Amino acid sequence: MKIGIGLFTGQIPAGSPRTFEREFRETLDLVRLAEALGFDSAWVSEHHGSSDGYFPSLLVMLGALAAATDRIELGTGLVLAPLHDPLRLAEDAVTVDQLSGGRLILGLGLGWRAEEFRMFRVPRSERSQRTDETIEILRKAWTGKRFSHEGKVFRYDRVRVMPPPARPGGPPIYVGGYAPAALRRAGRLADGYLLDAGTVEEVSRALAQVEQAARDSERDPEAIGLALGHNVWVSTDPDPWSQVRDGVAHQLGAYAAWEEGHDTPEHDSLEPATDGEEFRRATAAGTPAEVSQRLRPLAEAFGDRREFHLIVRLHYPGMDLETAAAATELFAEGVIPALRGS
Repeated sequence: MKIGIGLFTGQIPAGSPRTFEREFRETLDLVRLAEALGFDSAWVSEHHGSSDGYFPSLLVMLGALAAATDRIELGTGLVLAPLHDPLRLAEDAVTVDQLSGGRLILGLGLGWRAEEFRMFRVPRSERSQRTDETIEILRKAWTGKRFSHEGKVFRYDRVRVMPPPARPGGPPIYVGGYAPAALRRAGRLADGYLLDAGTVEEVSRALAQVEQAARDSERDPEAIGLALGHNVWVSTDPDPWSQVRDGVAHQLGAYAAWEEGHDTPEHDSLEPATDGEEFRRATAAGTPAEVSQRLRPLAEAFGDRREFHLIVRLHYPGMDLETAAAATELFAEGVIPALRGS
């Protein structure tokens, strides 16, 4: 079992005194700290046209993280594959993989916001086909040899991507999504499956579909990696939820606001939804012992897989480095040993 930190999103709520320069630099600082404390990976997430500055350029950010770290794996959770040219994505991924000495994990998703597809003039109806072809093109590109591709969306004639990746075969490709088609895609084409952690039963049901799709494609289901993201907050404060409530409300509320049409020409602002109880249920907040108890069932259920990443979020929109660093240190001291001992 590998313990990751993320997802880092770079969001700054309206009215915050933080600058994006500070947000970006403190992301580097926090990942450096996490590496020193024994975390195994750090993950970033992508959206476009968001009023709060949600990271739009993940591989640029991971290039900076590659230069700032030595050991920790660097993951995207997720790159919105249909919005990217596959050949350029292959080149950017290779660059990060070489900079990091083969530490990149490339997570891909389909995307869902109509506004993002409008921005990039990509038909939303093509997102599944674009993602499937992108994965095929990445695999070909990372051989370092010339290749051609004649698909329904993309066509390349005797092209070549150089240099080749540092990691033999290229970075592992993880696929996210909840729809049955996404689960089948992960089993058919990907090296791993990434999702937000629900209950053990919910994750197990999704994973069973991924593994069946792998079998149907004559692939080894046990070789499919699993990455689970989970909101976490660790504190010795009598009321730890009060420290993170506003940040979680912005983080999760932004998605509900986008579903209602925010950050579009018709509604050119972002007012995150506020559902305190639902957001609190999604966040494991408490002392190290309480958080360990909340996460232990996931560690016990999936920790013996060949590749399992438990990714915990310990930084939220608007939060300063000192606050996030204290929680990260407390998690490393009190939760990681408990989970590894499970």
